[in-house]
Amino acid sequence: MVYLIKIIIAVFVIVLVTEVSKKDTKIAALLLALPIISFTAYTIIWFESKDTEKIAKLANENFIYVLPVLPILPLFSWMLKNGFEYFTSMIVVTILMIILFYLLQKIL
Repeated sequence: MVYLIKIIIAVFVIVLVTEVSKKDTKIAALLLALPIISFTAYTIIWFESKDTEKIAKLANENFIYVLPVLPILPLFSWMLKNGFEYFTSMIVVTILMIILFYLLQKIL
C-alpha cells in the first residue's frame, strides 16, 4: 500500500507540473523547485521508522546532491534557446551532471 501511495504522489506531481506548464511556466517551475517528493519521502520514512537521525542525514545528503544540479539547469535552458536539439541538450547536461557528481564524491 505504501508503494502505491508513493507512486500516486510522484505521478500526481509530474502530471500537475506538465499541466500547469501549459498555462504558466513560472508556477510550474515553482512546483518543480518545491521539495514535494523529498518532504513526502521524509514523512513516509518517519511513519515507517520514527528515525529522525536517518531523516536528518538524508536531508543533508539531499542538499549536497542538489548542488551539482544547479549549474545544469541554466546550461540546459541556454542550449535549448540557442538551437540545440532537446535530446542533445539532455545528453550533454546529463554527462556534465555525472561528472559533477563524481567530482563532488572526490571532494567529500
